[in-house]
Amino acid sequence: MTDDELRDIVRRELLPGESLLWHARPDPRRLHAPFFLWLFAVPWTAFALFWEAMALMPLLGGGHTPDAVRYTFGIAFPIFGLPFIGIGLVMMSAPFWARYAAARSIYGLTDRRVLRVTATRKRKVPSVLLDQMGPIDVIARADGWGTLRIETGSHLDADGDRVTTRFEIDCVPDVARLEALLLDARRRR
Repeated sequence: MTDDELRDIVRRELLPGESLLWHARPDPRRLHAPFFLWLFAVPWTAFALFWEAMALMPLLGGGHTPDAVRYTFGIAFPIFGLPFIGIGLVMMSAPFWARYAAARSIYGLTDRRVLRVTATRKRKVPSVLLDQMGPIDVIARADGWGTLRIETGSHLDADGDRVTTRFEIDCVPDVARLEALLLDARRRR
């Protein structure tokens, strides 16, 4: 999608009387895609594939294995291993899906809220009203690109630990300008 198409999409999401103050697209190449996940996903998938190969040995490898063992374990164990292979493949593909979504996303700041429009197969539009925003955290690189995180709430999980929810505007240019515009919009509100 072109920048103009995404800009039109974000404008269509505006509420009556709402004005767009800022918009930007994330750079998928700068995205902190969870490639570190591969540190876990690669060994997981390798072991799952090894398991599958070993589990198929009684079924495929003739030998002196009794037929009862060959057909029960030779079928049950490989079926048991399939979900683990699937989980490994999903974990390994997660960074690519994150980049795909980032390439089809646009962030917007209006006089009422901050929103992210992701136009993949389904259009997703999470937003946070300026009145519902908590503290802001900014991470900026030397070239001005960065991430702005807005605390939107917290709750206790099942273990009693406090979990903080955030709305993240990731990998956008001139993040300091966005922060200034956001603070100014909150002050006016």
